[in-house]
Amino acid sequence: MPIRRPTLPIALTLLLGSSLSIAATLAVARWEQANYRLQFQRQTDSLATALQRSINRYTDVLLSLGDFYTVSEQTVSRIEFNQFVQRALRTYPGIQALEWAPVISEQQRKTFETTVQSEGYPRFQITERESRGGLVRAPSRSYYIPVTYLQPTTGNELALGYDLTSDLTRRTALETARDTGQIAASGRIRLVQENKNQFGFLVFLPLYGTATAPPSQAMRRDQLQGYLLGVFRVSDVVEESLETLNYNIDFILSDQSAAAPGQFLGRYDAETQTVTTEINQANGGMRCPTADGCTHSLTTGGRAWAITFTPAANYPASTPWGALSTLMIGLLLTTLVARYLSQAQAEIERTRELSQAKIRFFSMASHELRTPLSTILLSAQTLEATFVDSPHHRISSRIRAAAKRMNQLLNDLLTLSRAESGKLSFAPEILDLPQYCQQLIEEVRFSFEISPMIDFKASGDCQKVYVDPQLLRAMLTNLLSNAVKYSGSQPRVILSVTCRPHDITFQVQDQGIGIPEADRARLYEAFYRGTNVGNIAGTGLGLSVVNACLQLHQGMLICDSQVNQGTTFKITLPRIE
Repeated sequence: MPIRRPTLPIALTLLLGSSLSIAATLAVARWEQANYRLQFQRQTDSLATALQRSINRYTDVLLSLGDFYTVSEQTVSRIEFNQFVQRALRTYPGIQALEWAPVISEQQRKTFETTVQSEGYPRFQITERESRGGLVRAPSRSYYIPVTYLQPTTGNELALGYDLTSDLTRRTALETARDTGQIAASGRIRLVQENKNQFGFLVFLPLYGTATAPPSQAMRRDQLQGYLLGVFRVSDVVEESLETLNYNIDFILSDQSAAAPGQFLGRYDAETQTVTTEINQANGGMRCPTADGCTHSLTTGGRAWAITFTPAANYPASTPWGALSTLMIGLLLTTLVARYLSQAQAEIERTRELSQAKIRFFSMASHELRTPLSTILLSAQTLEATFVDSPHHRISSRIRAAAKRMNQLLNDLLTLSRAESGKLSFAPEILDLPQYCQQLIEEVRFSFEISPMIDFKASGDCQKVYVDPQLLRAMLTNLLSNAVKYSGSQPRVILSVTCRPHDITFQVQDQGIGIPEADRARLYEAFYRGTNVGNIAGTGLGLSVVNACLQLHQGMLICDSQVNQGTTFKITLPRIE
């Protein structure tokens, strides 16, 4: 009886089918786990972004109030203060109160108290908390910073007259704001007007006798007039920020700038959408599902906050239904392979379509936004020329600088999008590098409120160099802007170019805050920012753009940096003949 040969092909088919099924099952399981982690990461990013956005809005209210004080030709009255802040209070429900607290010497105290009493507050006096928590008349000291203007008054009556210097936490933030001339936030406090078990914090804006903060610390201390401050409850800020986000994710908010006993600010319960001061509540025993950790950073008034996320008890579990289904369907080898190939092709097509759509979007957005940005920029320049010696000049300068930064952001986003899709072109031209760099320096200077000092040096034969002007502009603009931005109030930046027979070297050197060693591994990641940038505005796109352009130019980038001493970026491009 002859042997039937089909047995071997069938066995081989089964073996191949089983192998493919197992491989596909493992791949799908990994994909599901990665997708689960990605979903959690995106949700925590949304929560952190919403909180940071709310905090920024609240500090912007203080800055607007500060501008109002600056442009006022005379002392702002209580009525003018109350009228100005009403809209902000209606718009931002997370604000507990907005206040004005002047500096009052011991010699001025009696007259000051009498004046406020005559304004309709007959019991007004400068107060502080006693050891048992009650308010008493503040004892004699060299100076006081009492809460004088206050809105809303209802519910905050106890805060009127309270001497902010009488509390160590408040006094520390006051002194920081005074000495730096910048907004400063306090650590956690129990508000004077608080009658619930929750924490609050204050944000201070110092005001001086000049439109801008005096240049030296000694002058800032001497010319300090008082503080504008925002009063916030942690629970109000968090709950208002997240009222539209329901991700079943709990988190703990802590102040990393404070000592260990005072770091805890509150715990957010996703089920009730409320903030409590109970730190030991159970969360269902679920651990952080992301490999990179579940802690995000926030900044407010120079302080570093941390948000530590954990899935709530009712957060959806990661069940490998897809992997199990793939294993069963994998028994139908042909169908599995066909489906896998079809899905892979569809995914490639979707990726390509999304890439094209992203490019079209950024191109359209760039085109549509440039016209109003140009109008804003022209208007700001006109205002600057009109109010040269007026406090309004500072405001128009801020508008102009903001418009230039937005235009740069549009350029960076469009460049990155084209680079990711492979559509960023390389089109070299013959350039006179010294002339080109001088023009570029003027453009960078113009994008800041106060024109920074940027020195330029050139050596070698640089009059006729073959480079891509657009890619070079993107690289140098971002490096120069970063150097200025991270160099403090009086930046000094040096741009040098050296032309040799086989290569061209650009060097951007500053004396700024430097880059910590731990941050350099992620230096060219989009949207990543150094751990020491504090409240300096930025997007984290600049070095990503530089890296993308550098790759097309087949160049090399070297970073040499020392914290608090400065940073030097060195670009080397091959010379094209």
